[in-house]
Amino acid sequence: MENKNLSIYELIKTSIQPNGELPEDFKLPSKDPNGVPWADGAMDGVFIYHTVRNEEDIESLKNIVFQISEEKFEEAQNNLENLDFSMISRSISLLNWIIQEKEKINANNLYQFASSQLATSKNIEVVKFCLSVLSIMDVERDIDTIEKVKTLALSDEFTLYCLDIIVKLENSNEEIFKIAKKVKDWGRIHSIAYLEVTNNKIKEWVLEEGCHNGVLPAYTALACAKKINLIEILNDEKISNKKFSDISYLINALLDEGPMMGISALENKEILIERYLEKAKYLSSTEDDYRAIMMIKEYIKDNKEIGNKFINICDEILNSEKTRNKITELIKDGNGYDIAKYLGIDTDKYALKYLETNNFLENPYIIYYILKRENMEKLVLFIEKNLPLEKLKGLPTDKFNQRTKKDKEVTFLDTMIRNLRNYTGIGENLIIYALNSPYVDMRYGAVNTLEGWKEKGYILSNDIIKNLKNLEKIEIDDRLKEKLNKLIK
Repeated sequence: MENKNLSIYELIKTSIQPNGELPEDFKLPSKDPNGVPWADGAMDGVFIYHTVRNEEDIESLKNIVFQISEEKFEEAQNNLENLDFSMISRSISLLNWIIQEKEKINANNLYQFASSQLATSKNIEVVKFCLSVLSIMDVERDIDTIEKVKTLALSDEFTLYCLDIIVKLENSNEEIFKIAKKVKDWGRIHSIAYLEVTNNKIKEWVLEEGCHNGVLPAYTALACAKKINLIEILNDEKISNKKFSDISYLINALLDEGPMMGISALENKEILIERYLEKAKYLSSTEDDYRAIMMIKEYIKDNKEIGNKFINICDEILNSEKTRNKITELIKDGNGYDIAKYLGIDTDKYALKYLETNNFLENPYIIYYILKRENMEKLVLFIEKNLPLEKLKGLPTDKFNQRTKKDKEVTFLDTMIRNLRNYTGIGENLIIYALNSPYVDMRYGAVNTLEGWKEKGYILSNDIIKNLKNLEKIEIDDRLKEKLNKLIK
């Protein structure tokens, strides 16, 4: 049976691997194939963490609930599937309304409809609607429905909605822990918020894995630090290097306050920093350790309420011969380049050598640590010889590079092209291949780089002009077509 004929539940269930998890590259069918590609769960995650919650109109959903109540299941299903709505912005209002109007709603019919649609619907928002409805109903003893919920929870798109049901089970924390270990992205972020640290096994896992997700560690850092009592862990006299490195990873996540509050929201943050640096003096040995010290120093510089005495300790550790030697070893292996740059270590020769002698596709961002023009010229020659450029060509589409493991060559060329904006005139041949990419973001990158060159007075070559004109004739993105037209003039 082809995937397009499967319901969402069937697609997830048949994709589960022997380890009980979904494959790393698992993705639900896009709700809008022509729109911006969102990772599973990302749209809801952004709404929860970065949007002011305004009450959305739920009149259409109210009418559908009444249709379900009157056992007009087919009509309700059609209306739900044809309704353009997002459940995340309506669930609270809708559930409050259902509770308020419970005397007018046939609960049995609502339950029957929601439970059956979990297994049969091919519509993402309909599944979320059903999960939301079931979260306020007595579903705990319905083994069949609970098993469906546990299966759906493996997809980051549905984990949050499933947790609202699973949290009502008698062994809820045990089940939440199982889910937290199996989901890796937005599902893990939501699971950490629900998970209670009731024993050492969970405590150790939260320290080791709680901040490891495919989105950003910062989303769970504050919750993890509070749930495991990070200061108490640092008070332990015997901490292994492995545990200290795990603590450093969490510290780094706490200090990254871009997406949300982290260390600043901790009452005892100064004590935490003091305890950490005491241990760091003799336990620091990994990239995460040194990055944490670096970030602590910068955090203290920007926060006058924390004593400057800690800056001296950071400098003492970072400027030691042991640290500089360790960082030099790290960058030889392709790691820690940001720390090396912070410490003033010349990264050029190490970055070029690493890219030329290792699998350069695995770490494209090392490109940014090549600063000398002559080294960038050498890298361009190396890439022209070693990247399968002809294979990357294709007619223009509106698709974006998904940056998955199978797209390594595309991702590397894209990174290279964007960086070449800083090296006027270098890598024209690579830019021509990028202009001929089927991926719209790659073509934008090439055009933006050429715009930067032109602003600096660079005269585009005949080959570049020729390819720009050819692309303008077939380009399908209107805004990019305008940019092409301006470049040619």
